[in-house]
Amino acid sequence: MLHYDFDWSILMRPQFVDLLVDGTLRTLALAVASGALSFAVGALLALARAWPSRGVRWPADTLVEVVRNVPALFWVLFFYFVLPELLPQALGHQLHTWPDYAFAAGVMGLAVDNGAYLSDIMRNGMVKVSRGQREAAASCGMSVWQESLCILCPQSLRSMMPAIANRLIHNFKNTSLCVAISLPELSWATQQIESITFKGLEVTVLATVIYATISLSLALVLSRCYPKPAATPRREAEQLELEQGARHV
Repeated sequence: MLHYDFDWSILMRPQFVDLLVDGTLRTLALAVASGALSFAVGALLALARAWPSRGVRWPADTLVEVVRNVPALFWVLFFYFVLPELLPQALGHQLHTWPDYAFAAGVMGLAVDNGAYLSDIMRNGMVKVSRGQREAAASCGMSVWQESLCILCPQSLRSMMPAIANRLIHNFKNTSLCVAISLPELSWATQQIESITFKGLEVTVLATVIYATISLSLALVLSRCYPKPAATPRREAEQLELEQGARHV
């Protein structure tokens, strides 16, 4: 029978603590940077997909469908390995020798993948805005950009926030994909410690706890950033019945 000797003390060694701390901080930086960029990408794609002109709408729809049907890992690998080869030789060489290019490639790959999904969320939120308000904006002489920025986005943001929050949390978890390009984030640090100590279970458990703690904390913070549904008479009646039933128990 296979026997495994646990040694949790390895997690307290200074060199491994430094690896895990640096990896966690880089994971958070990667999540923040890619999340912000993906929000901008998603907003631009959503506006393009809601544009009246087919010449603008169709390319945006095609791009979103292509991105959504390709694994996120592909885009990380594409920006790290393929993009420098498509650029002029001098520029591609500079990217290969840039020490932080792995981080930049990870940010771009995650932002493209997450931005495609965010564009769907944002476009669906914009569609929910009543047609009468759009017609009112047009009667006031607003351009399509002004209507989108001043009318559609502010009103649809409330309904979109829960779905956007879920995508941002998912984007944080996708940062582990950057281990494929040797970006020293949390998953990379976990692999390094395992390869040195041959104690993969202990460090994997700790990494899981770190990922879960950050994800749950992020979910809690984001849940406070959007309003809860307003109470309706029916909901109030159902809540009253539940409270009365609880008293009788």
